[in-house]
Amino acid sequence: MTKSRAWKKSEEKYLKSKVEAGIHPQDFLEEMNKKFGNARTFTAIERKVARIGLSLAACEKKLAVPTVAESKIIVKKDIEITRLKAEKKIITKKYQQAIKATSTQEVVIEYLHDHIQALPEVSLPKPGSVKDINSSEEELILNLGDIHAGEVVKTEELNGLNEYNFDILTYRLKSLADSVITIAKNKLSGYTFRKLHILGLGDWVSGTIHDELVESADGNVIEWTMNLAYVVAQMIRELAAEFEEIEFVGVIGNHGRLHKKPRFKARYVNWDYVCYQMLSTLLAKQKNVKCTIPKSFWHIHEVNNHKFLLIHGDNINSSLGIPWYGIQRMVANLKELLASKDQYFDYIMLGHFHNYGLLDRVKGELVINGSLIGGNDFSIGKMFTSSEACQHFCGVHPNRGMTFRYKINVQHVEIKGEIPYKYVEDAALGDLI
Repeated sequence: MTKSRAWKKSEEKYLKSKVEAGIHPQDFLEEMNKKFGNARTFTAIERKVARIGLSLAACEKKLAVPTVAESKIIVKKDIEITRLKAEKKIITKKYQQAIKATSTQEVVIEYLHDHIQALPEVSLPKPGSVKDINSSEEELILNLGDIHAGEVVKTEELNGLNEYNFDILTYRLKSLADSVITIAKNKLSGYTFRKLHILGLGDWVSGTIHDELVESADGNVIEWTMNLAYVVAQMIRELAAEFEEIEFVGVIGNHGRLHKKPRFKARYVNWDYVCYQMLSTLLAKQKNVKCTIPKSFWHIHEVNNHKFLLIHGDNINSSLGIPWYGIQRMVANLKELLASKDQYFDYIMLGHFHNYGLLDRVKGELVINGSLIGGNDFSIGKMFTSSEACQHFCGVHPNRGMTFRYKINVQHVEIKGEIPYKYVEDAALGDLI
């Protein structure tokens, strides 16, 4: 490039004439450099104009045609601007959706707490009346997960392998409660059971993420959520009359999420979470029942000096059957992660897989809970597999940890007579309370 030299009088005169004529330097810069063999820049011209006592304020810039090099720079900048605008639009949309979903759920929960009337309190058992006060005292755990309220399984479509609807759900929950009471009061001698922990492991509500489940369901997700909370509240009231203390803890599953694609922010924005909150509201007057509802998708809960990790398990990759390796890897990673914050657990309670299983560990056990629904169109139609409806029930000793274990099977409950727990069909919930 030609090096710029000192200004000649002829060059200065040319510049002055152009500026006085109102021509902007950018419109004659290239022509001037060719005429006088220089490589003046626009900045250099600005400085020269100021020194000779002129101003560019009156100079109007014409639409100049950019060079090839300038065009490439302009196009590159335009592409970047367009990309940033598109990215901003996407992020803004996702943010607004997240805010809308979260705020809607919080409004619903606030309304439930303000307007739903709690169920009347049942009489509490007398201290020491459950078992002899001198007997060995343990605490009980009842896992309650994968209820899938709202899903309908028709026996004729599965050749008699299973049937499920909201009425059958109530019979199975009633059978579950009766089994817990029978085992604790009649089958196990030499024990005192004062406290029962009910661990909600998610997927209580069938949800709306799968179109075919919504299309074949009876009712809608609002009705499933409301009715399930009311039904489980009735069940817990029955148990509250038998045990001096009940503690409910619930983590969310995947079926209750509001979006079809899994999200990692605000995972508690989930119909399970709404159901748990409504359940706690219905049980607000029951003095011997405590509800813990974490926003985290996992929770560490202490039972009789032993710590239990509660997690649904949908974030463990699986194709066919129970992914034992994936579960072990998840446990190892989470254990290391929590240890960095001095948090530890002895036992793991999982749901999601609908197949009951126990796995020994160096310390404690890993329990895969069953489901209340049992086999459905998906498990049988895609994988040709099914498992009977069951839930995990166990005792926990303060020193020895988990002792006895029961797989309470509710698959073959007799369905007859009036449904054991009422729920709303064509009436208002307040009419039933």
